[in-house]
Amino acid sequence: METMAEYLAELVKAGLEDRKAASLPEGVSVREIVKISEENHMDYLLLGALLKTDGLSEEEKELLREKVLGSMLFTGMQLQELKKLEERMEQAKIPCQPMKGARMKFYYPSPFLREMSDIDILIHGDFMEQAAVELEAMGYVLQQKIKHHDIYRKAPGIVVEAHRAMYDRTVDKRQYAYFSDLSRAVRRKGLLYVYDFEAEDFYIYMMAHMAKHFYKRGCGIRNLVDIYVFLEKFGGEMNADYLQKQFAGLGLTAFTEHMEKLARIWLQGEPGEAFYQQLFDYMQGCGIYGKDENGIWNRFCDAQPEKGEKGRDALKRWYWFPPYEYMVLYYPWLSRNPVAGKFLLPAAWGIRAARGVVCGRGKYKREMLRQIDASQIGVRQDIYRRLQLHFH
Repeated sequence: METMAEYLAELVKAGLEDRKAASLPEGVSVREIVKISEENHMDYLLLGALLKTDGLSEEEKELLREKVLGSMLFTGMQLQELKKLEERMEQAKIPCQPMKGARMKFYYPSPFLREMSDIDILIHGDFMEQAAVELEAMGYVLQQKIKHHDIYRKAPGIVVEAHRAMYDRTVDKRQYAYFSDLSRAVRRKGLLYVYDFEAEDFYIYMMAHMAKHFYKRGCGIRNLVDIYVFLEKFGGEMNADYLQKQFAGLGLTAFTEHMEKLARIWLQGEPGEAFYQQLFDYMQGCGIYGKDENGIWNRFCDAQPEKGEKGRDALKRWYWFPPYEYMVLYYPWLSRNPVAGKFLLPAAWGIRAARGVVCGRGKYKREMLRQIDASQIGVRQDIYRRLQLHFH
């Protein structure tokens, strides 16, 4: 691992172990760490550890204190709201299940060490309308209904995403069906209407959610910390045969193995080949939820064998004129008559291009196509092919 990655690992471990981290190494600046921390929502963990190190200027200390305090205050408000939300749903007899960071943060040594941008909660069954009534009574205002969840906001910036489904059916139908089976959830001790997953099923969902983000936009290095923390806490007691079977059935075996390996390399110093440094660098550049322009890679890498300049030309052709198999996912009318649909493919290309111009979609992908180095294409192809995310 390179110097920056090694020092980030030192800060992560120091934060988790509540110890003093080593001082900044030569060639690494406070500003660089702050940028990475902001992009990955890791202010309390990374900057809190950095603040305790020796050799910082007063200006640097003040910057770090401001960031850490802001994270602490916001997380504190979220924790209060999450507790109130769970109590409200329990009293209203609405079966619900806190998801993602709303549970993962409690597996860290302190919930403040694991930030989250919003509170995700799954509403079981047909209780979304009742849940909406309770959220509005708590002062939340519905902002948007999208796909499988509704977004609510409340001053001063608390966001709740009320999910009607645990997984997005438009990403992978197999995983949507799997996570639609809510029988794996168990009642939280002492409660009747608040549910959680056992360790194995939480880990399966955690990796599936991470894979979804990686497939669509890429995902950031905080996910590796989640893996490390969770396996440190539960790895020795989980049913390995059950995990292996479920990951295989969901098509997540290679992805999970590579991400676990990368977490060990980064945070435990395990040796690894150059591929893992490339994977880490890609993830570090993705930010916490990935970048829109990364959405092109998985489909392209499935379809194109070329690397280098040929790969760059192929990438441009593929972006401007995607194959029928890709276009039919977004323009299902092409599939009504497969023979005629292929003749109508140019019309679909035209509609796609027009929507991109009118709506501003694709701006960052076009910029990426203009700037990308030919050698990067081979690296991205290798990453996505080895992770084997074949969603349908």
